[in-house]
Amino acid sequence: MEVSLSGKVAVVTGAFSGIGLAVARRFLECGARGVVAVDRSTEVPAAIRDCQAQFGERIQVVRGDVAEEATAVQSTEAAMRSFGRLDVVVCNAGTSVVKAVHEHTPEEWDRVFNTNVKAVYWAARHAVPVMIRQNGGLILITGSISGEAGIPGQGAYAGSKGALHQMTRQMAVEYAKHHIRVNTIACGTVDTPLVQQSAEASGNPDAFWEMLRGNHPVGRIAQPEEVGSFYAYMASDHATFFTGSVLMMDGGYTAQ
Repeated sequence: MEVSLSGKVAVVTGAFSGIGLAVARRFLECGARGVVAVDRSTEVPAAIRDCQAQFGERIQVVRGDVAEEATAVQSTEAAMRSFGRLDVVVCNAGTSVVKAVHEHTPEEWDRVFNTNVKAVYWAARHAVPVMIRQNGGLILITGSISGEAGIPGQGAYAGSKGALHQMTRQMAVEYAKHHIRVNTIACGTVDTPLVQQSAEASGNPDAFWEMLRGNHPVGRIAQPEEVGSFYAYMASDHATFFTGSVLMMDGGYTAQ
């Protein structure tokens, strides 16, 4: 089955690494008219420069923190200015602190929720009016097994992902009349810089990685590229009956 995103314009947050980078690249490979790659990093990584060399002006870069409204404004405006429309917003940027709830500082708690949850509000605040005018659109959210199952050390991260799962259902019902769909891809462990940081923060990285692999019935963790391919399918016309769904892409983790 061929997955085509021909003519579609997407904003992808957290696009400089991990899942976001894989999604941005896969969207372009599937023929997306344009991708706005959003990230707070001040330095454009080699992988994004490679995309710019390969896909030219079909990829635009916006630097900014998704926890701030200005970033949602800039990314929406970039899509409209460069490509004239906005079909898909991939709310992927995220952060985590490996602690139990009571061990978080207030600053850590707010940082996790502002990056993981409030950023989706900011994105919706500015992208949804555009999609309403277009009479259609799609919001794809990066969820997590932590939003469905209790996992030690997930503290604020688990709460933030659970909030995203419910926001998915709420927004799907709210905006269905405007032909705007909202879905979450609730990933198991994916080999991303965020997970690598969590492994280091655990105090015993080798044991942490072994635990992650062992917790998934398939015996491994996911690679960003396979996740990116599923996002492309969900953004294609093959998946138009999905809305309000929290799709577990977790190697069987939550089936246990």
